[in-house]
Amino acid sequence: MFQAPDAMALLILTFVAGVSAILSHALVNHSIVAKPNQRSAHTTPIPTAGGLALVISITAGLLLLLLFAGMRDNLVLALLGVSSIAAILGLVDDAREIPAKIKFGGIGVLSIFIAIIFGPVTSIPFDQLNLHLPWIIGVVGTALWAFTLINSINFVDGADGVIPLSTLLACLGLAALAAFFGVWSVCWSGLLLAAALAGFLPFNMPRAKIFLGDTGSLFIGTWFASSALLLIARGPDHVLWLMPLLAMPWLSDVLLTMAWRLRHKQDLLTPHKDHLYQWAMAKRAAHFPVAIGMSVQTLVVGLLAIVFRSSATSAFLAFAAAASFAILVHIRVRGQAKAATATETAKAKTGE
Repeated sequence: MFQAPDAMALLILTFVAGVSAILSHALVNHSIVAKPNQRSAHTTPIPTAGGLALVISITAGLLLLLLFAGMRDNLVLALLGVSSIAAILGLVDDAREIPAKIKFGGIGVLSIFIAIIFGPVTSIPFDQLNLHLPWIIGVVGTALWAFTLINSINFVDGADGVIPLSTLLACLGLAALAAFFGVWSVCWSGLLLAAALAGFLPFNMPRAKIFLGDTGSLFIGTWFASSALLLIARGPDHVLWLMPLLAMPWLSDVLLTMAWRLRHKQDLLTPHKDHLYQWAMAKRAAHFPVAIGMSVQTLVVGLLAIVFRSSATSAFLAFAAAASFAILVHIRVRGQAKAATATETAKAKTGE
């Protein structure tokens, strides 16, 4: 079984970061090139599929943990398996651009397997009361969690450093929570991904030399979603509220953007630039402030999760407060953008 960090394990984490950095550097000149499209925030071709560095370095790190640190856990190996399948799907998409419906279908099937392997969540805690769900409802709900989070990370990965830096911080938060609850397998899954991202980050921020690509974003989303489910399964019941809290910056942007597009009768599968991070980037004309902004949000919700981890009531209140704040910010930003557009239109008409 996995155990608390020791000198050997910490050395292995350093090795993972180093391998990730070396591979990221190599992939800058030997990877698939992403050409700008309707959703792109870049105007020049950039190497992509940098997520391969994460997959290889984490796989190597897990093998070393198994061989030299005496850490064995079948579900952590399953975690690597499902995440690698997601990475393969992403790699094919990076190389050939899979149609959206096929890609979503593949993620959907994978999400069902994730729900069955690492879940399903069949109990929702409310302080002294637990709401128990039928197994099939639990599978559907858990699969929906995995599907939504995987796609959220994929969608938000559109600017230099946004996903690598924010996910690194979220993984540290996940590892800290797992350590508090004594779930060392999840602590190590968070630390492994954080180490791999630390090695990759200098090549993606402040100015990207290489992208994660769908190879990386699907791998990260699957790894994080599955690790969260593993912590829910092995930790106290109220961890259920802490996991979406950790992922709130990504989930709120994507889900509220989808709601906005549905309200305006726009096709959800059509490429667009309506995410809040894309609006912020267009306003500031820079990637770095947006990456920092997303990461500050992640740091704040991570601290909230740690501070309010003690009970179902405190965890739920922290989640509800963060969700409410995200909704208010979304409404305010959309309103400001609408007013700015109306002003520009009026000025244009006056000029005519």
